[in-house]
Amino acid sequence: MLETKYSQSVTLSHPAPTPFVQQVGRALFETNLLNQFTTTIVYKPDAQWLNYLNSVARLLKVDLSKQLLRRSVTEFPLSLVRDYPWHEVFRLLVGRLDKDKRLTDVVFHWGNKNFDQWVARSALAGAKAVYSYETACVETFQAAKKYNMACIYDVPAPEHDFVTHLLNEEIKNYPELNTSYWKYVLTLQERRTQWRRQEWNLADVVIANSEFTKASYATAGLDVEKVRVVPYGAPPITTEVSEGSSSAEPLRFLWAGTFSIRKGAHYLLKAWKKLQPNSQARLSVFGALELPSSLVQDLPKEIKISGTVPRSELYELYRQADVLVFPTLCDGFGMVVTEAFAQGLPVITTNRAGAADLVKHGVNGLIIPAGDADALAEALDWCLTHRQELKAMRKAALETAASWQWSDYRRTLIEKMLDGLKAAGYTL
Repeated sequence: MLETKYSQSVTLSHPAPTPFVQQVGRALFETNLLNQFTTTIVYKPDAQWLNYLNSVARLLKVDLSKQLLRRSVTEFPLSLVRDYPWHEVFRLLVGRLDKDKRLTDVVFHWGNKNFDQWVARSALAGAKAVYSYETACVETFQAAKKYNMACIYDVPAPEHDFVTHLLNEEIKNYPELNTSYWKYVLTLQERRTQWRRQEWNLADVVIANSEFTKASYATAGLDVEKVRVVPYGAPPITTEVSEGSSSAEPLRFLWAGTFSIRKGAHYLLKAWKKLQPNSQARLSVFGALELPSSLVQDLPKEIKISGTVPRSELYELYRQADVLVFPTLCDGFGMVVTEAFAQGLPVITTNRAGAADLVKHGVNGLIIPAGDADALAEALDWCLTHRQELKAMRKAALETAASWQWSDYRRTLIEKMLDGLKAAGYTL
């Protein structure tokens, strides 16, 4: 059990109440550490202004209902939430209307800066520490230092320049990926890296979600002595365990999430064409398509690309599949891995997925080198020719998920956060 002896001394700050942020909030709440959670939009069914927003959005032929529902806070009381919604409202509307992405990018960073300024100006009173996330806390941390408050910095993604370098290497091999949006992003690279460096240098403790994320900052020459690694937890494990497809059926490979360069989608297509499994296998892709059209033309008939689906439907797809394929080039964690494990689904992933910390090669999944289509083709082929071993992995996947739940994450987060604060000379 987590101790609850502390006073409400930590302000948690993030522009969106994402699942992993809410788990941090719950960990702080369970230990009586949560002073308040500051964010942009929080969905409240009885909030009249949200109904007005939906009405305006519909006039613009924009449906925001699903996005707003994802802003529900369920892990701790709404009474501890303070919101600052107006810049985020504008961003949501622009994001649905802007086809080029550049305006959306400008509004996103403008909104984060205004949110950061609001937290620094009006949301630190009564706290001894502030727990914030990258790109939205320079001024928050600067204000906190004036009050001798501890600054806790959570980095869900690998270091900014590290990621950009990897993607630039891909573009050398695939020039069609060098879009006008990517060229625009590169013009802002140095400024945005420096912004993140300021945040890092102001932080007293850094929380990373994987050893891979931590290592990316070490590669960039940053001080990682203050980093504490806490992998994300798995959702509750299923009670509806599937045995997978029979030997007479095609093997069912599943992709979940954005189908993009960063996730290694182009390597999966290359590996599939190299393997040519034909009637022996099927690949179902569920997620937003972000590859150039030239890379998804004339796909084999066994590959079906669909759009995003609700999480409840995705969990059912995990149970129906035989293997999740997640050949990411660079991911701080990759929550699809723990989601798949919780449904008893083995995973093929890479050495650049943070969630590989939880993958035991040949036991609950397979780990391959990132950016290697030949290795990926071999992994796909192994699954086709080792069906019984693959079925045995289903039990191991469930056991892994059961051994590292969100409750384990919350307990470990508090322990490591307090350890880091003590090392920095702070007590709560």
